Amino acid sequence: MRRDMQELGILNALIQWALSTLKPPADAPAESPYYYIGTLSFLAGILGAAADTSIMDPHLSTIFNVTQVIATEENPAFDVINGSALARKMLIKVTRSVVTLVLRKREQTDMDTEMVETSIGYLLERLADNDTPVRFAASKALSIVTFKLEPDMASQVIEAVLESLNRNVLWVKNKSDPSAAPTRDITAVDPLEWHGLMLTLSHLLYRRSPPPENLSDIIHALLMGLSFEKRSPSGGSIGTNVRDASCFGIWAVARRYSTSELLQVQTKSVLVARGHDPTASILQVIATELVVTASLDPAGNIRRGASAALQELIGRHPDTVEKGIAVVQTVDYHAVALRSRAIHEVALQATRLSPHYGRSLLEATLGWRGIGDMDAGARRVAATSFGNLTAELIGAEIPDPLERFTSSVDLLLSRLRDLQVRQVEERHGLLLSLAAVLDLLPSLVGGEHHKFLQKVPAAEICAALKDILQDAKTTKYRKPELVVEAASRLVVSATPTLLLSIARESLPESYAASLQPGPVIVDEADSAPLRSIVDLLDALQTGRPKQIEELLVVLQDILNDWLNRSEVEVVQASSKAALILLLFATQERSPQIIQEWSNRVRRPQTPRTKHGDSFFHALARAYQLQQYRHDPSEGALVSKVLTERWISDTDIETRVAILQSLVGRAILQDKALGFLDIVSEGLDDYTTNARGDIGSHVRLEAIKATETLWGARRNDGQVISALFPRILRLAAEKLDRVRTEAQSALAMVLHSRYAKEFSGLSFSSKEYFSFLLRLCDTERLDQDVGKVWTIDRDDCLSILLAGLVTSADTGNEDLVIVSRAALADFCEESSENLKQICVALLRNLKQYQSQDRVVVPTLEVVAYLFHIGLLQRCPEINLRQLCILTQKAAYKTGNVRKLEACIKVYGAIAGVNAENEVSGILPELAMKRREGVLEAKRRLGALMTHPWPRARSLVVDELWGLMGDDADAKGTKLLAIDWGKADKSHVKKIVGELGLE
Repeated sequence: MRRDMQELGILNALIQWALSTLKPPADAPAESPYYYIGTLSFLAGILGAAADTSIMDPHLSTIFNVTQVIATEENPAFDVINGSALARKMLIKVTRSVVTLVLRKREQTDMDTEMVETSIGYLLERLADNDTPVRFAASKALSIVTFKLEPDMASQVIEAVLESLNRNVLWVKNKSDPSAAPTRDITAVDPLEWHGLMLTLSHLLYRRSPPPENLSDIIHALLMGLSFEKRSPSGGSIGTNVRDASCFGIWAVARRYSTSELLQVQTKSVLVARGHDPTASILQVIATELVVTASLDPAGNIRRGASAALQELIGRHPDTVEKGIAVVQTVDYHAVALRSRAIHEVALQATRLSPHYGRSLLEATLGWRGIGDMDAGARRVAATSFGNLTAELIGAEIPDPLERFTSSVDLLLSRLRDLQVRQVEERHGLLLSLAAVLDLLPSLVGGEHHKFLQKVPAAEICAALKDILQDAKTTKYRKPELVVEAASRLVVSATPTLLLSIARESLPESYAASLQPGPVIVDEADSAPLRSIVDLLDALQTGRPKQIEELLVVLQDILNDWLNRSEVEVVQASSKAALILLLFATQERSPQIIQEWSNRVRRPQTPRTKHGDSFFHALARAYQLQQYRHDPSEGALVSKVLTERWISDTDIETRVAILQSLVGRAILQDKALGFLDIVSEGLDDYTTNARGDIGSHVRLEAIKATETLWGARRNDGQVISALFPRILRLAAEKLDRVRTEAQSALAMVLHSRYAKEFSGLSFSSKEYFSFLLRLCDTERLDQDVGKVWTIDRDDCLSILLAGLVTSADTGNEDLVIVSRAALADFCEESSENLKQICVALLRNLKQYQSQDRVVVPTLEVVAYLFHIGLLQRCPEINLRQLCILTQKAAYKTGNVRKLEACIKVYGAIAGVNAENEVSGILPELAMKRREGVLEAKRRLGALMTHPWPRARSLVVDELWGLMGDDADAKGTKLLAIDWGKADKSHVKKIVGELGLE
């Protein structure tokens, strides 16, 4: 403010006015919070403008006292201010400005010192505010104030922040392993306060306020914050902002402190770093923790923040981190953006650079960032990553590969034993991790490692597996589907271990060298591993260890419960476990198990006989196993059971499950003709209920089953004839997800030069529908398909149009436009095309007479083709027959859309010029043409007396289009009448005058 304005007292007046608005009388009504925010903003602005002057010194104590009164006393106005986050933020800004002006004084009084101390206490309290902007403002204000304090007092502030960070943090010793590093328990801490404290610490480090002597405690706090996580009562994460602030703090440490200052910090003095190599420097420990965070943290901004901090750390302190440049290139800012990529690729590449990173990543994967994640998909990815990291460490560290393998198995089993029943997510992740480790066994004993075969702890693993299965059966978990999925995957992964327990002594060396993991054995894409195990086990039916027999009994007992579930994640896993049971069961017991499952699914479900969808998948998988054992009777039984159930049960979910169990399976390929009717019915399922077109789920799975059939029986004329027209129809229907799947199926039977072109087309483009209209003959089909082609072109086109008209009428706006344009262009190309379309549309009106799903859009398309001037040019069209078919469609219908479409067709026919001769038309059809026009007009006249006002209005609209431009002004008779309320006798009179009787 200018000096002359100050001399006039304007500054004092403004200050007094501002303070008076903040201290209203107790009985005065409170103003809007924005009123007080404006006043506080004014005070903060004028204090900030006077930062380099002393003009505000006389008012500092007064302003400070007012701010403290607002924060501590009761008053309606104070309640409004304290209830607004923005007002509290401005209050902090005013306090910060007052303290900084006080601290710039050369000589400070006791009152000044008290103001500073009180303000610091107030700012420390605000660090735990519920609103993030307030915490941001408080942390920044505290760091600015601390930066201006004397070193002794600044150290006290820093110690207060560090002490607050360590408050309520408990360190719990591992009871099962006392030598292990203690684990941190932060259940009692306030995450909001931690966020404010961590932000403050980071701002202090950015200004280099803390002396190097405090770096040990500061780094300890930052590393704690880097792995901080708490959950809200609803299960959401409330620790992300703490980790974000910690990344900022580490970035500031790397930027503001020299390498020598940081290296003076002893690793053993940092409690969090005790799990790392004692010989590693503190910079190496920080870099390792950043690699772990950048690879595993669930929040993308944290992964990227850790990557940026790591780049700053290695760049500012070269030659202090192992493989520093390579680590920066691996843990790249862009590479860690996608979490699955960060866990799978970045973590694995970092492990390859140094085992130091791998061990920390492996340990962190067993924490909340890995198998303890609340998201099931993330736990599955973390478990797979645990197996990959273990494999990488085995290859990098230990000459005896089974040592690390055994220690990993023991670690996971001990963690499982320590879990409580409520920790279902952790159990799910640990079981999946154990399965991933067991999948490594074949690679550890195969090839040159055959000598380690005898060291495999197969008996111990089988005993642990039995205990896990017993626990899964006797304990009721909160989310049983997760335990079932993980335990099923564990059973599959334990297949090589079970095999070694049975045939370790008699296992040929060549077989041991080619032993495959469990998931590869049950993979139906390659049947060789399963076939070789079947041959081996069939020769070892007797003399099996008692432990294996007991394990199989427990597995069979619990498997019925597992198969009785229908969750998507359970179905595939439990059916694979069922295959493993049949694989190891004796030749006498295996058919009994299949018969038991068949009896469960043979009959439709009732409340007493309800079963899960997994039984269908288990039976379908069992077929392939029985074929390897040369037992065709069981294969016939499975196909018969599934067929009987399909015929007797029309439940949509059941039919979807049956088709899903057949997709990609050998039973469908081998018994294609037996399942042909099932697949055909599935392609024709248009069941609709309150949920909508639920039959689309069946059609979708039937398309996938068709792809399986065509993959194996493409040269079978019966398969092609039954399925090709149906797939062509589905490729043109209105549902996007059905069209895109049908497009993939059609591409399988096209000639190679057309298949690539067709696959590249958008399933909602004009070119796509034009291509479909040209697939009714063998010109563009594969040669093998063309040799067995027996489908009539007209029949194929009719079926195609039954689907295409739904896109041309009831699809989305863009779909209607492109499908109609493609159909119109096809008709324009040649008179032969126009004739075929005419014949096909009339055939569909007759064939689908009772199916409004097809009839209504067909009528709409017929009216459209008339309106664009195409159908009236066709000499083969029988307008008389079209009128009769339209009349049958409209007869006693309660469907308004159907009646509207019929009226449109009548109007289109009535608008045809019957006297205009069409070239090539037969005399008989010319007569039918004139009769059709007259009949259409009579039908419009009859509909003028329809009981529905809407129908009458639609008829009038059509008649106006026909007569509105007549020279004799007949159309004027349609005007000035409310046809929804017109008297019936008057309507008949007008109909007679218009010549529509």
